[in-house]
Amino acid sequence: MSGLRVARQGAPRLALITLVVATLGAALTIILVAVRGPVTDVPVQDLSAVGDPFEVGPPPGRHGLSDDLVARLSGSTVGIRGLDCGRAQIGSGFVVVGGLVATSAHVVAGISAPVVTVDGDEVVTRVVGFDPVADLAVLAPAQHRKMPLPLAMGEAVAGTVGAILVYEATGPRLVPAGIARRIRATGTDVYGREADGRDALILAAAVVGGHSGAAVVDGAGRVVGITFSRTRGGSPVAYAVQSNALQSLLERVQLSPEQAGPCVE
Repeated sequence: MSGLRVARQGAPRLALITLVVATLGAALTIILVAVRGPVTDVPVQDLSAVGDPFEVGPPPGRHGLSDDLVARLSGSTVGIRGLDCGRAQIGSGFVVVGGLVATSAHVVAGISAPVVTVDGDEVVTRVVGFDPVADLAVLAPAQHRKMPLPLAMGEAVAGTVGAILVYEATGPRLVPAGIARRIRATGTDVYGREADGRDALILAAAVVGGHSGAAVVDGAGRVVGITFSRTRGGSPVAYAVQSNALQSLLERVQLSPEQAGPCVE
């Protein structure tokens, strides 16, 4: 895929963007529809077309979060891995209410007992929430364990700067991120099946393999999104599902736990 195709139909503020994105663990084809309203009025950079990765601009140089806040957020950031599908599946995640862990569905798809790295310790977990459309999953420790403090949820504001809480070989790290746009993404789920849409974010941020499932936080440290994909070709543009989808999944988990789906081919 060489880039984006933008088609304007009717109102000039509505752009229909078809793109192929490389997920951090699998390939997805999605259609992004820009959200109308004031949330798109203040871009990170001077954007003339909604969501074009070449017009989002470079990622911010700094996230601006205080050292105390960085320490607290890092303490609740975890790494996730599994080998059940015949290949290594790695990703990032974070602690949410109830001592649970949130991540991307494609990170744990097909994994019977994802291993989560918490404070340097390896914790065996099980999948209790799985949404292949929103590309979200929720994990619970297999045995009782005191977990770090949960991260609070918030709502993304376009044109602001935050950070992505990734977990790498050296541990947690905060990647500066510009929240460029709020959009509605429709197309297929993680298995390539036609599906309903999800509320998503376009981010000016440099993400790589292993960053799927990471929390996107605002300047106050509230989770406003969860990363699920990036553009092809090395452009520093990433995509995240908005936090309202995670809140909905957490509510479902309380009513009826859900197992992980099969491996993503």
